[in-house]
Amino acid sequence: MPQLRFVTCLLLLTAASQISGQLPGFPQVEGERVDADMALNRALTTSSLTEEGTPFHAVLVIGSAKSPDSGRVEVWWAAKQKHKTILTSPTFSQTRIVNGADVMETDSGDYYPRWLENFVDAILDPIPMVGNFRGHGGAVMLGPQLTRSCLRRDDRRDGITDVMTWGEICFSGSKPHLQSVLTMNYGVEFGDWKSFGNKEIARTYKTDVRDYQEIVGHLTTLEELRDTPEDLFAVKTRTPADQQITTAFVSTQKEESLVENAPTIDWPTVHEGKTEGYMIVYARTDRTGQVRESAKHNSDQPGLEDFGMEQALRYKFKPLVVDGVAVQMEMPLVLHFTSKIADPLPMLTGQELLKQISGCDAKLVSEIPSSGRATPTNISVNEEGKLTGEGYGPNVDVGFPAVLVKVKLALGLDCHFAPFLRNGTPWYYHGALLVAH
Repeated sequence: MPQLRFVTCLLLLTAASQISGQLPGFPQVEGERVDADMALNRALTTSSLTEEGTPFHAVLVIGSAKSPDSGRVEVWWAAKQKHKTILTSPTFSQTRIVNGADVMETDSGDYYPRWLENFVDAILDPIPMVGNFRGHGGAVMLGPQLTRSCLRRDDRRDGITDVMTWGEICFSGSKPHLQSVLTMNYGVEFGDWKSFGNKEIARTYKTDVRDYQEIVGHLTTLEELRDTPEDLFAVKTRTPADQQITTAFVSTQKEESLVENAPTIDWPTVHEGKTEGYMIVYARTDRTGQVRESAKHNSDQPGLEDFGMEQALRYKFKPLVVDGVAVQMEMPLVLHFTSKIADPLPMLTGQELLKQISGCDAKLVSEIPSSGRATPTNISVNEEGKLTGEGYGPNVDVGFPAVLVKVKLALGLDCHFAPFLRNGTPWYYHGALLVAH
């Protein structure tokens, strides 16, 4: 699910632009400053099949056939209150016809997962929470060479981000294309746009589940719907509301009032970082209140996120009843953790670190180069040998002899790092070296 950090300040709607090529020495990329509401309207008109759209038939194929997170979405759409969808996946399938106020729904399975709903929304309603962004002012830069420009909303009270309204919508180009939508409970990336009538519609859709595992859907069929038989949208038997599956996004305060069983959690030890704090886990229940799906969101201790996600599945809530009908519930589940440091991550220096480095001009030195132009640098390397971070500053203790490298690690990595083995097991590790300028 979408990621964010707890931060402080007031209600804010900002526009930010991340522009390729706007670095010192490069020409400035031109664009136009567009009001936030206008940018949203233009993006929906361009990129949404259902915003001022014409009738269509679409098929979206999701994931790989053997994955539990795979499936197929087929849509026939004539109007916003006149459409038919057929969803299939390994654990849940649904046929749903909407014709005005009438609904006919047949479900196979008792739980409608978030990742599958993301793909349905991407076709029928690609910015489900667009009302959270309208009417708050702000602007965004749009232009033919601007590959990523974003509107963000971040409401905060007492230093805590309100995840009910937080979100980010990003655009590409001048039309613009809708590039991505991110909120606490919904996240989709759009790509590979192709013409469809007077629109530019994405053919590739991406979302993620659990610990940011990516799921990709491909729009394999998109065609105009002409001379459609009226019985395609006929609701022969109306499905009562209590036999339909819907989901409500609720606040922390609301879900805490419905807790029926909160498990006692025995938190494991960590290798570094905070030993006490909070994390938010995305949690989604079925209609009985049992958590059926969880995903990472954010944490004061990233090393405990996987465990916290597992513990969220042990929560049981009283059913959420809306208009007399039990519905699924999704929420920001806040967990308080207490842990201890054990088996700290190794910090490699000197000859020990040099053994891990290849593919660049790395050597041991016993003093700072005569030019004096070398920066003490901390690096972090994961279990696969991938560089995951650099840190500069006076708190870095290199020690001597030190490893000197003559490359700018973050901008074109020539160095390769081997996994660090402890008793035959790969470990995440840190290293202290000097980077020559």
